[in-house]
Amino acid sequence: MPFISDQQISRVQGALGSMAARASRAAEKAKAKTVQMTKMAEIVGGGAAMGYVRGKMETGGVWNVPGTTLDIELLAGIGLSGAAMFEVFGKWDEDALNVGGGILAHYFGQVMRKYGNTGDFALVAGHNYPYHGSIGGQTAPGLIAGGASSLIGADMSDALRSALSSSGV
Repeated sequence: MPFISDQQISRVQGALGSMAARASRAAEKAKAKTVQMTKMAEIVGGGAAMGYVRGKMETGGVWNVPGTTLDIELLAGIGLSGAAMFEVFGKWDEDALNVGGGILAHYFGQVMRKYGNTGDFALVAGHNYPYHGSIGGQTAPGLIAGGASSLIGADMSDALRSALSSSGV
């Protein structure tokens, strides 16, 4: 029977220990990559799902909360992300934040696509806001107050228009 020296046994133990350490590091790295891929899937999936739903639900490029000019997609993204930041979803907060971020990325991607095509800053819902000068002969106070009237009512928008005009905006 062949004799195995203590030195040989030590080398075998060292090699086995090294292999175990490498396997452990590889498993940790694989887990970290899985977490990264899950985050990316949640972000992209949130934007893709919202794009699909918006495509099914909007009419004429508009998808607002009924009776308002508030865009549902923007509200969904802000609401989901905000709720996740306030830890409403418990252990799912990070997942909800990723999905909300994807929804907001989709929304603002559309906003900037329209800006790139037209040169005007237009919200997805179709409301145009000036980035400089005037539009259609209206100055900034008139446009701001006109947009405000759809949100806060005519009486309040008249007050806002008056305040903006007197302030020199």
